[in-house]
Amino acid sequence: MNDPAAAAPRERIVELDESATCNQHRYTYTRIARIGGYRIRARVERDFYPFQSGAVAEVLATDRTWTHLATYDPEEWIDATTMPNRGGVHCATELGEIAEVLLNRAASILLD
Repeated sequence: MNDPAAAAPRERIVELDESATCNQHRYTYTRIARIGGYRIRARVERDFYPFQSGAVAEVLATDRTWTHLATYDPEEWIDATTMPNRGGVHCATELGEIAEVLLNRAASILLD
């Protein structure tokens, strides 16, 4: 999960909210942050297979809809995470780094 965008200055991201869900089939993690004057949502879903998983950063548009801003291909991070059916998965720990990469990509896109 080595990504150059992950090195964006952390002080530009203000955390607003986070949520996580886990079950035996999939787990998800969502973080919402303010970057500049923008609201950004990083959503990460880990399923059994890459094609059922995903990671996306979205910006809240003026009409209050979420618009895709950046993605992170599951093929690049899925092997570094735990299978959903293993039990004891802490969603934020497993998927937090991926959400961080997405938020940093969003900061690079919106502010640089």
